[in-house]
Amino acid sequence: MTEAAAKTRRQKVEQKERAILTATRAVFREKGAEEAKISAIAQAAGLAEGTVYLYFKNKQALLMAAVSDFYAELTRDAESAVAQSPDTGSQVLSLARLHFGRVFDEWPLIAEAMGPYLPSPEYRETEAFALNRRYVGVFDGIMRSGVARGDIRADLSIPAMRDAFYGGLEHCARSARLRTTTPDIDAEVRQFLTIFMAGVMGRPSHGEIDGARVVRRLQSVIVDIEEQMRSADTDREQT
Repeated sequence: MTEAAAKTRRQKVEQKERAILTATRAVFREKGAEEAKISAIAQAAGLAEGTVYLYFKNKQALLMAAVSDFYAELTRDAESAVAQSPDTGSQVLSLARLHFGRVFDEWPLIAEAMGPYLPSPEYRETEAFALNRRYVGVFDGIMRSGVARGDIRADLSIPAMRDAFYGGLEHCARSARLRTTTPDIDAEVRQFLTIFMAGVMGRPSHGEIDGARVVRRLQSVIVDIEEQMRSADTDREQT
């Protein structure tokens, strides 16, 4: 086989793999985990079902590859968004908005693929884990720069802030998926950041922070989320 023919063959293989991964993410977004069968993914990719198995030995391998693709894309977009933001506050806002929106859109895929792996030490050996570490490193970089500028408290550990940031946003995104209405992403993110930034800021950026007011706001948000989840449960029982 000539070098040109080999290159063409590799390109065709890469194109089919890309089509399968794109179709997988699209089917999960549109149909949810229960309806995201290999047959549906193959149809969306314009391929025979057997062709999918030539590229991925089983559905779990396909899902992990799709999650890796998700994190690679998310990291590129996060790095770009942060690079265009001039200060700590706008960087955190850009990253939070991006993370909330993507998790909201692709939670069925993330939950289905990562569920069996997260409790297992084997997950640390996967490509998805390595890509996830690179992605959350974007947040770590913002915090380190913020500490150096005096914007972020130096007495808090970055891993603790990272867990609160991503864990809180993902909980909010999952709760939003339970509602029957499309969420206002900007409003959701700003509510969350009102609470998060009050805890990590090294100095107030918009006037002094009233601690009691922040606590009342947090209590209000929790009550709101609980009411929405109860309403969603009632809706499901009635359908």
